[in-house]
Amino acid sequence: MPATNRAAPAVRSVRGIMPTIWGHLENVDTAPARAPHIQVRTLLPGGIVIRVRAKIGAQTLIARGTEPVDVSGLQEGEFVEVSYRLGMDGKLDAEMIYVRPEQTVVD
Repeated sequence: MPATNRAAPAVRSVRGIMPTIWGHLENVDTAPARAPHIQVRTLLPGGIVIRVRAKIGAQTLIARGTEPVDVSGLQEGEFVEVSYRLGMDGKLDAEMIYVRPEQTVVD
């Protein structure tokens, strides 16, 4: 099994490809008063922890492995990869949320 590079940046952007952030799902907010969103906690090189919040829209694709998942199926502690775009309101809009179940943290 190849070694993973733990010092690799948790945010990646390549020209022509949507930026992606990955980390552990810290919060899923589906309150009816506002658009649903998720909060992801990730660790950057040097031990810096950041939290990123992205809105979940009707266009957002959510999958666990190869199976589609509804936003209500997301669970805190799961390891996710979130591809996003900057919305017109200046906030992040999640385009795809991919759950990697093999890396889920159980409290």
